[in-house]
Order: sequence, then structure tokens, then C-alpha cells
Amino acid sequence: MHIFIFMSLKSDHIVAVKDLSEFFDYVESHNVLADSDLTLYRGQADSKWILEPRISRTLEYADMQKTEAEILREFTRLGRSMIPLDVLSNQWDLLAFAQHHGLKTRLLDWTTNPLIALWFAFIEPMDVKTRSVWFIFLGESDIADNTHGSPFEQPRTLAFKPNHVSQRITAQNGWFTNHKFNIKKGRSSRLEYLSTFKEKIYRIDIPDKARINILEGLTKFGINHASVFPDLGGLTNYLNWRTK
Repeated sequence: MHIFIFMSLKSDHIVAVKDLSEFFDYVESHNVLADSDLTLYRGQADSKWILEPRISRTLEYADMQKTEAEILREFTRLGRSMIPLDVLSNQWDLLAFAQHHGLKTRLLDWTTNPLIALWFAFIEPMDVKTRSVWFIFLGESDIADNTHGSPFEQPRTLAFKPNHVSQRITAQNGWFTNHKFNIKKGRSSRLEYLSTFKEKIYRIDIPDKARINILEGLTKFGINHASVFPDLGGLTNYLNWRTK
């Protein structure tokens, strides 16, 4: 389930482009902010979707933290034989590993590659008018030191660079934002409404009607199911898509 809500971004933080060429041009001309050390991108299949982790979008009640702890504990217990030992011993790695295997967590996926973000925005056929790629400029103070402390006890929402505990993280140039739980609201923080990030977040809107042309263009650049998901499932999805 996704929550639909209109964004309150400043008008100059939202831009509309019509195709892959204009997307390239805009990203190329807006990939640096004076005080930023890093730019992250995230594709979303509907421009109305918020920047909130899936566990908060689907579990809207006060004991979300308890539920989060329970499902992660069960993931660890039942999947122990399939989870590498070094991942089990590191909470940051365990969260990233669980996220990339589909578990609902407090993490939100990002990438340093804008083309991968664009692919995720368009790969699923959906009845929408506009898709979007978000990007955020980050400074050193916005990035967690995931060698110390727990992801569940961070003072605020921060980005972190995961160890490559999954081939998918490597292939997708993956990063995450680790969303602090808002006790008063009973949910994770929404990135675009945080004062720390509000001035650093931008959104590119692209019409859904450009979907096929964009996906075909991305394939020419090597961005497809097989490269984004480097396993047999990704390969078969890519081959099936090619035959359409």
C-alpha cells in the first residue's frame, strides 16, 4: 500500500521533463550543490508517493517499533542458515540485507546512479500519469557512521552507505536513508518534510507515456532487469521483457 499525498516542495525544487534526453540534460546540470558531498537518487512509479519507508507506509500504529523488532527477529531466527555470519553480527548490515530481500524495514532505498533510479521509476506498468525521480544533496553531517552505534538509536534520519552484503546492493549502487521513528506520530519520519533535508530535496517528473521509450533507451545503456538484479530471476525477467 502506498499513501498518496501532494508534496509541499518549493516550486523551484520540482521540474518536469518529457523524455530521456531532457532527463539527462537536467541531471547533468543539477548534479552539484555548493555544500554537498554526495547526491543520491530514488525512482518512484507515481509522483504523488511520499519518501517514507515501507514499514511505516503499511504499519500505521503506535507499536510499529515493536512490530519492526519482531519481524526482524523472526527473519534472523528463521533465515539463520541463509544469512552470512558477518551480516548477523552487524545490525546495519542485517537491516540492509533484510531490505534487499523484501522485508519491511525503516530503510528507504537510494542509488548514486540516476539511470538506475529512472529505471525503477518506470519498470512496473501502472495506471499513473506522472512518474518521478527524487534526488537529494547530502553533506558529511547527513551521513551516518555505520561502524558505530545502532541504526535503531540514531539521533535523526541519516543516509548510510551499506557494506556490499548483497549482489543487488552492488549492482544498484545502493545507499539507504535510515528513518528515525517519530514517537508522537507513531511512524517513521517523512524525508521531504524534515527541516534538515527540505532544502536539499528535488523531484523530476516524467510523463508515464514516455515509459517504453525510456526503458528502451536505458537498455542501450545497460540498465535492465539483468543488470539491476544480477541473478537468474533478473535474467529471465529481462529476456521476458525483450520478447514483449
